[in-house]
Amino acid sequence: MKKQINLIIILLFSTTLFSQNTPGEIKGKVFDGEDSTELIGAHVYVNVGNTPIGTSTNINGKFTIKPLDPGTYTVTISFMGKQTIKIPGIKVNPNEITFMSDKYMSIDGILGKVFVIEEEKIDLINPENPTANIIDAKQLKHSPALRDPTTLLQIAAPGIAVGGNGEVYIRGSRSDAVQYFVDGVKTTSLQGVPGSSIQSLTVYTGGVPAMYGDVTGGVVILQTKSFFDLYRERQAAVALGEYE
Repeated sequence: MKKQINLIIILLFSTTLFSQNTPGEIKGKVFDGEDSTELIGAHVYVNVGNTPIGTSTNINGKFTIKPLDPGTYTVTISFMGKQTIKIPGIKVNPNEITFMSDKYMSIDGILGKVFVIEEEKIDLINPENPTANIIDAKQLKHSPALRDPTTLLQIAAPGIAVGGNGEVYIRGSRSDAVQYFVDGVKTTSLQGVPGSSIQSLTVYTGGVPAMYGDVTGGVVILQTKSFFDLYRERQAAVALGEYE
């Protein structure tokens, strides 16, 4: 009886861990705008609701903010005697590192003023997940296939085919060789998930990370929107002047 109870506890604990959203992180580097040296001790943070989550730059001026649920954030950088910088629209994908471009802090102008800058859009292969194909909420917003997550897969990555009954085939593999995860929970398909609720859609058609096991087809990871995702999106849009 005791062994059975222990087994149940282990199974429940494992299920709880597995069902959690896969977090991501943000990395970057801060420099002194006067002499271009690494700025040590700058405070870098994001707000999750009313709670700031952040860190300070190390001796090399580098910072890492984690863990962060997938979504869009505004990164704030502050340092005594320097002008505070806000960078809206920083996207965090599941189980990935978002690399920000280098930031330079200046003392020009009026101290205490906050400068809002837009992060440069750099289309490079993600060094953390070079085989991941990702579509975020902004890209999905105007997609004609938004109502059908299965059809979205064909847009997300090449080599994906959808059968007449909604079966998904990746690189010619069988439909049962594809694994699906919705908010960290393994499912048998994406049917029944409203397209408007999707925060991000990640598809691995090769080079699947070891954490997903031995997969012969591919892996589909769907992250749905939360209240904080919607809140952060609106705050970022306000900062960029898209809302009055």
